[in-house]
Amino acid sequence: MRTIFSRLHALLLLAAISATTAYSQILWKVSGNGVHDSYILGTHHIAPVAILDSIAGFDEAFAQCQVLYGEIDMASSMQEIAAKSQQYMLAPADSALSKVLSAEEIKTVDAATQKYMHLPASMFDRLKPAALSTQLAVIQAASIFNGFDPAKQIDAALQQKARDMGMPVMGLETADFQLQMLFGTPVSCQAADLMKMLNDEAGYLEYTRILADVYSRQEIDAMLELMRDPGLGMSEHELDRLIYDRNAAWVEHLKAVLPAKAAFVVVGAGHLPGEKGLLSLLRRAGYSVTPVY
Repeated sequence: MRTIFSRLHALLLLAAISATTAYSQILWKVSGNGVHDSYILGTHHIAPVAILDSIAGFDEAFAQCQVLYGEIDMASSMQEIAAKSQQYMLAPADSALSKVLSAEEIKTVDAATQKYMHLPASMFDRLKPAALSTQLAVIQAASIFNGFDPAKQIDAALQQKARDMGMPVMGLETADFQLQMLFGTPVSCQAADLMKMLNDEAGYLEYTRILADVYSRQEIDAMLELMRDPGLGMSEHELDRLIYDRNAAWVEHLKAVLPAKAAFVVVGAGHLPGEKGLLSLLRRAGYSVTPVY
């Protein structure tokens, strides 16, 4: 228990220190190098849509754009996700939770599913551990943001707003790519990650709360430091696979499309900061990238 609270104290201190030096901004303008003025907005996938009201310059920036790019085109991808969810989210019979976890670990999982979903662990036996941990993480994160409505999520809301304005919506990735990324790792690794999350529930809840607070203050540098936390954040391999490799691919895609139309790009805020973040990569590609105030 002392280890958990020592780590939480360190996280709180880290967030406070980072906040004194970080850019307090999640909306950035991309210009120069022969492109139409475009914008990048960093989102938190569980944050309430109302947070858009606190982003300086958002309405003006959005109105100037001609196309919206999200991580995926959510409307057109829903059918593909539904069709392939069983393929990606269900484990083979020999890799069910009851096969890859011990009896004690199953008790821990059962306590979590009973607490957050009011259902026994047996109901999720064929679900891949990553699929279950994702569902639990969403429920936990939703409890952090006051007023969160799963039907009014920022990325989807902005894509719908664009369509209502007659603005085309495009995806930087396919649904198939994202499903493989999230649920395609070995089941044994997924099981270890699930148990790490559940065995340090207090730590992960506090980590989620701090990350939500930092996002609400638009402190993207502090978000990066939290993501790198050795205890509760991502490993270097995970950062490469989930963040940095995708950033590099997105920049190459954007370099090809930005000269054609003014774009409004909507991606997770964790993709923006750092030497391998989208902002730095775009600057190194010759663009001017400045915060919108």
